[in-house]
Amino acid sequence: MDSRRHARVAPPVAVAALLLLLLLLLLRSGPAAATTVDFASQVRAAELRAVARMAATERHSRPGRYAKYTVGHAWTYTTAQGWASGYVSGGVWLMYQMTADARWRRRAAARQAAIGAMPITSDSLNLGALFFPSYIRGFSLTSDQRFREKAVEAALAAAGRYDPVVGAMRSRAGDAFNVIVDSLVKSQLLWWAADHGGPATLRDIAYRHVWTTARDFMRDDGSTWHIVFYDTATGAVTLKTTSAGYGLESMWARGQAWAILGFAAAYRETGDELFLQAARRATDRYLADLPADMVPYWDFRDPAIPAAPRDSSAAAIAASGMIDLALCEPDAPNRARYAAAARSTLASLMSPAYASLGANPALLLHGTYSSQAAISDRGLAFGDAFFLEALVRLRRLRPQGLMLRVARAQASAGEASLAVDRRLDTAWTARGAQWLELDLGVACSVGAFRAALLLGDDRAARLRVVTSSDHRHWARAVTTMASGQTPGYETFGFVPRVARYVRVFLDGTTADSVDSVAEARLFTSS
Repeated sequence: MDSRRHARVAPPVAVAALLLLLLLLLLRSGPAAATTVDFASQVRAAELRAVARMAATERHSRPGRYAKYTVGHAWTYTTAQGWASGYVSGGVWLMYQMTADARWRRRAAARQAAIGAMPITSDSLNLGALFFPSYIRGFSLTSDQRFREKAVEAALAAAGRYDPVVGAMRSRAGDAFNVIVDSLVKSQLLWWAADHGGPATLRDIAYRHVWTTARDFMRDDGSTWHIVFYDTATGAVTLKTTSAGYGLESMWARGQAWAILGFAAAYRETGDELFLQAARRATDRYLADLPADMVPYWDFRDPAIPAAPRDSSAAAIAASGMIDLALCEPDAPNRARYAAAARSTLASLMSPAYASLGANPALLLHGTYSSQAAISDRGLAFGDAFFLEALVRLRRLRPQGLMLRVARAQASAGEASLAVDRRLDTAWTARGAQWLELDLGVACSVGAFRAALLLGDDRAARLRVVTSSDHRHWARAVTTMASGQTPGYETFGFVPRVARYVRVFLDGTTADSVDSVAEARLFTSS
C-alpha cells in the first residue's frame, strides 16, 4: 500500500530542520551515543551504496554470467556452474530484502534460474554454495513452492555424496575421498530441506557431516585444516592438508571463517554442545589472531605478514557467522563479545579502508581469491554477498540505541494494543492493506522500528515505515522486507529523526493476506 494515500510527506525545509535538531541532540548526548549513531549511520550508508553498486553490476552482467572478482575497474565473470554464482544470486535476493523493490525480486529469480536449470545429480559439485544462498533465500522471501522443490532436489543430490563409513559428504571430484571445510554450507542445505518437505534422513546426514568435520578439522589451538582425505574402506583419515592456505600447518583465513559460520549454524540447528564448543574455539582463535582493524591477512601464518595481502571476504563471512553465533550462544558474556566483534568487523569493512568508494565496482576492496594464483587485492562478488548477509543479520541483534516508551498504539483495524503488551503469544492482527501506529507521546529522536511477526519463520512481509511529529506531515523512513526466517525480533533501521508517531504499513504476507505483529518497539537507533 502506498503511504502517500494516507499521509503528506514533509517538505524539504521541514526535513532539514528536523535533521539539524537531531544533530544538536546527538552532540549533547555524549561520545557513547554518538558512537552508536555513527555505526547505524554507517550501515544505512552501506546499504544505499550497495543498492547503487549492485544495480550497476547487474546492468553490465549478461544472463548466465555471474560476477567473480575484479580486475582493475571491471568484473571478471563465471558461469552458473561456478561455485560462487549461488552467492551472487543470493546477494541479489538480499537487495530485494533490503528494499522490497519488486525489480530486485525479478532479477534474483532470473539470476538463480540458470543455476536451477543445470542437471542436479550426486555428481554435481558445490550444491550447498549454489542452492543454499539462492533458492532457499528466495523461498523465504516469496514462499514460491517452485524454489522449495528445487532446493529439496539439490539437498537430495548432495546427500548422494555421503559415505556412511567416512561419515561425511565428498567435496571435490577425484579418486581420493576428500572433505573441505567450505562444505559445512552443504549441511545447512540438508537441514533446511529436512524441515521443508525432504526426508528426515537429510538431517541425520547433515549432523554426521558436521560431527566428522568438528572431530577431524579442528586443531588443538582452535585453528582448522582446509582439506581432509579419508580411506573409504575404514573411514580413517589419510591426510590433512591445504590447497588454499600458505602451507601445511597454516590457518587459511577464509577456511577459518567457514568454520565459524558452519559450526554456529550447526549449533543453532541442533543445540548440540559439541558444535557450540567447535564454534567457540574457531571464533576465539580467529579473534585472537586478528590485526587491529579486524580484517585478517589471507592466511594467519603467512611469514610475509604484515606485507601479506588481506582478505575482506573472510572478514565478511566471519562477521555473518559471529552474528549467528551471538544469537544462539547461551552464555551472556560470550553473546556480547561475539556481537561486538561482528559489529567492529563490519565497521572496519564499511570504512574508507575497505569500502569501495571509487571506480572499482565491488562493495568491498582487498579481497583475496587465491594468493597462490596471485589473485589478491580484488573485489570479490561472494565477499560482497556475505557482507550484505551480515548487514541483514544485524537486524536480529538487539539495537544499540535506547528503547523508547510507547504511550499509545492504534491501527486502521484490529486491536493495536496487542502489539505493545510485551507478550509474544498475542498479536495485533488485521487483513489486507492496513497500518499500525505507535505514539511516543512526545517528539524525540527515533531511528529504528523493531518487530516480531507472528509465524515470521514461515512467511515474509513487506513493511513501509513513515514518521511524523504532528500527525499531519509524514516522512518516509524505510521500505523493506521481513526475512521470513525468524519468529523473533528484527530491527528495521532508518536515518534518525525527531518524531512522535511511527506508522508501519503492511499488506499481508507471502503466505496469506493476514497482517500479524506479535510485538513492536521503537529505538533511538539501530
